[in-house]
Amino acid sequence: MKEDEFTICNECGSEFLKVSSKMMALCPECANILYGYQNCNHVFKNGICIHCHWNGSRSDYIKHLISND
Repeated sequence: MKEDEFTICNECGSEFLKVSSKMMALCPECANILYGYQNCNHVFKNGICIHCHWNGSRSDYIKHLISND
C-alpha cells in the first residue's frame, strides 16, 4: 500500500489516507468509534486533518452513538 493512497470511508463518506487507519474501509475516526482502534490525533487545516485527511464527517449512526455516550 502506498503512503499517499486515499480511499473513502464506508461509514462517514470522508476521504482518508489508507495508511492512517487499521481498517481498510473505515477512516481512523469511525474505526475508533465503532471498534475501539486507535484514532488519529487530528489537526485540521482548511477543514481537513493534515495527518489522515478526514474531513470531520460523521454518519447518522455515529452521531447517534456519540449522543448516547
